[in-house]
Parts: sequence; structure tokens; C-alpha cells
Amino acid sequence: MSTKERGALGGRARSEKLTPEQRREQARRAHLAGAVKAVVDRAPELTPEQVSKLRTLFGGAVR
Repeated sequence: MSTKERGALGGRARSEKLTPEQRREQARRAHLAGAVKAVVDRAPELTPEQVSKLRTLFGGAVR
């Protein structure tokens, strides 16, 4: 079994232990992170400080 396959099994096991509310929150944060990343990637003129501010404004959902 590869490392990737083991990781997938761990993720599946973890998600089975989460409540529906916790899964929704995780999905919401992932969506928000993707949206912020899309904005940041399309705006190369942003300074690192501006990128940091955007991430802070969106609740730290993006790492």
C-alpha cells in the first residue's frame, strides 16, 4: 500500500468520526480557502501584506 493510499484511508476514517456539522464547517472553510486563493492568484500586483490582510479578513481559513 502506498503512502498516498494510506493517507486516503486515514482521511476517510477521520471523516466518518466527524459530525455532519463538523463536515459542513470543514467544507465551508475549504471552499473559502479556494476562493481566496483564486483571487490572490489572479492579482499578482498584491503585496505580501495585502495578501496577509485578505487572509485575515476571511477568518484565517487560508493558510
